[in-house]
Amino acid sequence: MESKRLKKIPEKVIIPLKQHLGTICKPIVKKGDHVLIGQKIGESVSYCSSDVHSSVCGEVTSIEEYPNPNGNKVLSVIINTTDSQETVPFVPKKNPSQKDLIAIMQDAGIVEHYGAPTHTVLKPEGKKIDLVLINATASEWIGGKYATPKEYASQMIAALKLLMKASEAVKGAIIIRKDDKESIDAFEGVQVDGKALRVAPILGTRRLGHYFKDQNTNIVVASQQRIYGKNILNFFTYNVTGRKVSVGCNPTDVGVAVCGVKSAKALYDAVHEGKPYYETVITLEGTVDCPQFMLVRIGTPFKDILEGCNFNGEIGKIIANGVITGVAQYTNEVPVTKGTTRITLQTKEEVIRDESLACIHCARCVDACPVSLIPSRLSVLADQGRFDECRQMHIQFCIECGRCAFVCPSKIHILQLIRYAKNAIEGAYEDAAPKESSNLKIGCSCGSE
Repeated sequence: MESKRLKKIPEKVIIPLKQHLGTICKPIVKKGDHVLIGQKIGESVSYCSSDVHSSVCGEVTSIEEYPNPNGNKVLSVIINTTDSQETVPFVPKKNPSQKDLIAIMQDAGIVEHYGAPTHTVLKPEGKKIDLVLINATASEWIGGKYATPKEYASQMIAALKLLMKASEAVKGAIIIRKDDKESIDAFEGVQVDGKALRVAPILGTRRLGHYFKDQNTNIVVASQQRIYGKNILNFFTYNVTGRKVSVGCNPTDVGVAVCGVKSAKALYDAVHEGKPYYETVITLEGTVDCPQFMLVRIGTPFKDILEGCNFNGEIGKIIANGVITGVAQYTNEVPVTKGTTRITLQTKEEVIRDESLACIHCARCVDACPVSLIPSRLSVLADQGRFDECRQMHIQFCIECGRCAFVCPSKIHILQLIRYAKNAIEGAYEDAAPKESSNLKIGCSCGSE
């Protein structure tokens, strides 16, 4: 498998000034400015922010609120492109210090796919990191940026060392999927500090600590079953390390930094090539006549990707970031962002329109839940607005993987109901965050009170 770069440069790109959790960037360009590839167009105004760069050469036509794949509207820089491939000077950083690496990550705009600026994950304020994990259980690494699987493995090891240096962690690990033979073969035997790596399967009650001791090393590669979901970080951390993360906390609270393949590769490129983060690899799903993996410029509208895919059939739905846990799009004008990992296209015939029936108490959702909740009960309580009882039944532990809804024979919208209750609980027990979207309204639009 390999990915291809999108052949046609889009006529315009839409680059959001906020592609991360935290503070929106300040635009440092204005209408009429000409920009180059890699030029900074949005500047961080706080530690919890990450710079934004142009992915094309062109002219800034406006800075305005624009639809985003997350369903909101975000202040974005609109650029009409030219055929030029001129870039700003890319200057490699030789032997950067720990402080240099943190600054490089913020300046290069490196962000985790789950939204956190990578430098805040590695160096969270008031916390100390002693272990760095790269979650490589997805196949996003097959991105056309590596000549061979061995090159991928060696670059990931080098990236892990940079991440460890930036966080001042003493240990690091790369977690791959146990059924991903290509990745296992890539890492098996790679030399690390004079020792040949052995990929260790995480089995039973054994966690990473066992393999650090067994292999007498500070860097290991381990394999496990893939964990997916919108909020997997705490569960992933416990499954791999055995460290329990309390509700309302994240892995950094127990000394663990979880990074992805994309951010690790972006840091490697920023150090060794001086490149900022302005392009990304996405997965394409559906009956499309194009590679499964595509390297695209950040800011490319979905419609330009679809036009280059020769989709077979009339599009019924476009989904960003997965069928089960992703967001259905109301327009194809939304841009690829740093958080975009997957675009799914469905024909009208493939769009599920089944009506929900009453729960038959089969308990399939209970068997499917990876964190041992009772999704059927939680969905009923959520539907009735009994949020305190949802909280008592530990709804906050739900990782939103969607397995419960997938196996439900009654087609109950379990995941949506759980998300509804979690949002209500968060709003009731915490100060609500200010609304970011101008296209989402509170309350119904039917005119009733």
